Amino acid sequence: MTKHDQDLPAILKTLFCGIVFFFVGTINTQAQFIDLRLDIDSEITAQTEQPLDFGTLMTNTGRRMIELGSINMGIFSITALENQMLLVTLDKPTELRHNNPAVDDVIPLELFSRYGYSTQNYENSNPLPDATSNIKVEPNPKPGPWNSIYIFIYGSVDIGDVQDGTYANEIVLNVEYI
Repeated sequence: MTKHDQDLPAILKTLFCGIVFFFVGTINTQAQFIDLRLDIDSEITAQTEQPLDFGTLMTNTGRRMIELGSINMGIFSITALENQMLLVTLDKPTELRHNNPAVDDVIPLELFSRYGYSTQNYENSNPLPDATSNIKVEPNPKPGPWNSIYIFIYGSVDIGDVQDGTYANEIVLNVEYI
C-alpha cells in the first residue's frame, strides 16, 4: 500500500465531513410560535355603607351639623388590590333641592370628606381634597391581596325659611385604577 493509498481514506473522510457540514449549514430551520395575550382587569368595588342623614328638621332651625364620627355621617367603602394607586373623585353638592321640581327652595349644604382603613378608627383618617385624589391602597394586615378604604362624609346644612317637604341630592363617588 502506498502512502498515497493511506491518505485517501483521510481525504475522503474530510471531504465527507465538509459536505455534511455544508448541507447542515444550508438547511432551512423553522420555528413555531404561539401568540400569547393576557388581559388582566382588577375588580374594584365601591358601595354605600351608610347614608348621610340629617334627619327631620324644622323650618328656620338654622345650622345643623353632623360631626366626623357621628352615627349619621355617610360612609362609602372601596375594596381594591393592596399597593395599587386609585384615582378617586368625589362630587359633593353644595345644596339640597326639594323633591317637588315646582318648589325653588334649596338648603345650603357644606360637606367634608376624609378617608381611612377602618370605620372604627376614623380619628386617624386623612383629608380627602375636594378635587380628584390619588390614593395608594395600603397593605392589609390580614392575609389576602385586597384592602378596603372607607370615605367618611360629614358636614352641615343651614335650614332657613323653606317650604316643608323632602330635600335631597346625590354625592357621586368615582374610583379608577391608575
